[in-house]
Formats: sequence, structure tokens, C-alpha cells
Amino acid sequence: MRILLAVDSSPHAHQAVEFASHLPLRKPVDFDLVSVVAPPMMVDTGSMSMPLDFGSFLEIETDRNREAISHLANDLESQDHVHSVHTHVPIGPPTSALLDVAEQSSADLIVLGAIGHSAIERVLLGSVSDYVATHADSSALVVRAPKEASVQLDLQKIMVALSGRPEDERMLSWLKELKLRPNVEIHLVRILDRFTFYRQDLREQASDIWNSQHEQAQAQILDFETKLQDLGLNTETHLVEADHVGEALVEYSRRHGCDLAVTGDSDSGLLTRVFLGSTSRYVLRHADCSVLIIRDKEDRAKAHRQIAEQSMAGT
Repeated sequence: MRILLAVDSSPHAHQAVEFASHLPLRKPVDFDLVSVVAPPMMVDTGSMSMPLDFGSFLEIETDRNREAISHLANDLESQDHVHSVHTHVPIGPPTSALLDVAEQSSADLIVLGAIGHSAIERVLLGSVSDYVATHADSSALVVRAPKEASVQLDLQKIMVALSGRPEDERMLSWLKELKLRPNVEIHLVRILDRFTFYRQDLREQASDIWNSQHEQAQAQILDFETKLQDLGLNTETHLVEADHVGEALVEYSRRHGCDLAVTGDSDSGLLTRVFLGSTSRYVLRHADCSVLIIRDKEDRAKAHRQIAEQSMAGT
């Protein structure tokens, strides 16, 4: 597996590094460490101009980032499960720089801290992590450390947000890649949208449909549980009715003290460009725990091609 790890000088980025380096993956890992040098903002001194020492600043920051990332690379290379480590110190906007390296390196997973800052303390990694995790074609893991600073990042309770769509199988494939301890709890959660009807005749007609959906969802979640139990994993299932899927998932993960929320990201969200309303983005923004968004790169590439074709057809 190839993992892109975003690195900066913040404690949040260090926690992401710690989390990623201790992921219990079954296969050796190839790491791409990326430390972006963000150019300073233009200074308003009456005439918009760059600082006189702009070139010197970039050179100093690049050398500083390269030195720091080299130390981290040496630490990772000493770990048994690490196959290789590559370092990147691009210059430019962090969002586009991270996505460019992810594409060039064919990363399977991008790992970022939930909040952080660049070396010049001007570029919030909070906004960067949100953008990259939402727009990346590969899977993305945004790490949120426990509120208690002394608590080590660990996987004890994992919430898997099932939807009954193809991404459920992708999440199953990811769980197979993890070598989890027998006592780790896997919470399989399926949220059913609750509909509100105002006319009696509509309520009566919808009742049979709702019961059918409920039975189908229950069968799907039990089938998923059987597959995980065949892997020797400790599971429990929850079928929840709610008015808002994202809110219900966030509330469940918070109430049960989950360390990681795993959710799929349907390609229909990309095709319609409705990112703000997607369940995965809601969970990403509001969950207290780390969030792993599972994607299929080939399907995302196909969706991008369809968007391009639609754009050309409309011109």
C-alpha cells in the first residue's frame, strides 16, 4: 500500500504521522512524505509587492522542511513494516501541491491532521485537510487526536457507516487490510432516512415500502457482519432511523466513543458536484474522532471523464 503523509510543524501533523505509522496494515507500506512550502502572502504596503527577500525565504524554508522531513523518513525506514520512504518538498498552495503529489505517486491513501499550520503559520491545515480529503481521488484519512493529550492514538472502537451501496464492499476490502486485535470493536451502523408524510393515504402507501427497505437494510447489515466475523473480527450491528444521516452517524460515534469512523464516498457526489451535502463530508467536518473516507480511484477517474464530457457537450 502506498500512503501519502502530509507533514508540517504542527502537533496535529505529528499526531497524524504517529497514527499512520502505527496503522496495523498486513502488507508493507510505501510512504510518500510531503512537506509543502507555502509562499508568503503579498504584503500591502500601499503598493502590492512581494517582500524583497522572497527568494531567500523560499530557499530557507525549503531547506528547513527538507531537513525535518529527512529525519522523519529515517525514523520510518527503521520500522519493519515499511518498504520504502520517499520525500517531497513542493512549493505552492498546499491543497494543489498535496493533490498533485497524490496523483503522481498513485497514492492509495492520503493521511492528514485535522488542524495544523504551515511553517509560516499562515496556512491552516484545517482548511487544507477538508479540501484535500473531499476532492482527492484516493481514499483519505483525517486524524483527530483524543482530547486527552496523554492518551495514545489507538484503535479500540471503529464505526463503519454502511449504506447498501457498492462502497460497502470497498470498506470490507479495507478492513481486510487491517490486522486488528481481537478485542477491537467494529460497530456496523446503517442509518435509514425517516420520511415525514402529511397525507394519510401517502403514509399508508409508504408503509409497505418502508418495511421492505427496513428488512433489506437489516439483511445487508447482517450479511456484512457475517463476512467480518469470518475474518475473526468482533462486531456489533445497529440499524438506526433518523432524519439526517450525517448527524446520526456523528452522534453515534460520539456516544459510543469511537476512535475511527469509516465511510464511503459515492461517485454520484462527484458527478453532481454536491460535496457540501454529502454524508462523508458531514462526518468529516463534525465527528470528534478520526475519519477514513474510502474511494475507488478507477471509478473516480471515470466520473471525472463523464464530467469533462458533459462540460464539452454543454459548450
